[in-house]
Amino acid sequence: MAIYTAGYASGIASSNPAELAYATDRLKDEHEALREKLRMIEHSAKELILIDDLAKGIQLVQALKELSDQFMDELEQHAGWEEKELFPFLFTYFDRQPQPSMMPSFWVLEKDHQLGLSFIQSFQEAILDAASFVVKKQLADAAAHLVQACLILNDHITMEEQLIFPLTENVLTDLESFFS
Repeated sequence: MAIYTAGYASGIASSNPAELAYATDRLKDEHEALREKLRMIEHSAKELILIDDLAKGIQLVQALKELSDQFMDELEQHAGWEEKELFPFLFTYFDRQPQPSMMPSFWVLEKDHQLGLSFIQSFQEAILDAASFVVKKQLADAAAHLVQACLILNDHITMEEQLIFPLTENVLTDLESFFS
C-alpha cells in the first residue's frame, strides 16, 4: 500500500454517491475475504506450533506456504485498488477541507501493512527448505511468524476501516446535502 496524494479526476472522484457506496461495500467485502483467509492461516499456523508429528508438520508447512502466497496475492490486488481508486479520492476530497491532514493515519496504515507482509516473508524464508527441518522448534518458530503476521494484518484491516468508513460516510453525507 503506497500512499498516493496526486489529484484524481475519474471513477470515485466523480463524486457520484452510488460509486462511493459501491467502493465502501467493496472495501467491506474484500476485508471480510482477507480476514477469512487470515483466520485460516492463523488456525493452521497455531496447529503447526502444536504438532508433534514432523512429517505432518512439513505437509502443513507446504499448505501454509500456498495459503500465504494466495493471501499475499489477494492483499496486493486489494491494496492496488485502494491506492489507485479509493485513497486518491479521499485525499483529493479531504485536501479541500479545513481540518488536520489524514496523512499520518495513512502512514501508520502503510507501516502496519509492510510489517505484516515482512512477517509473512520471514515465514516463507524460514521454510525455503522445509525438508531440512529436524526439530519441532524450527516448525514452531516459522509458524510463529505467520501468527504474528495475522495479528498485525487483522489490526491493520480494523484500523483502516476505522479511518475509511467515517470518511466515506462524511463524503456521502456531504453529497446528499449537495444533491438534495
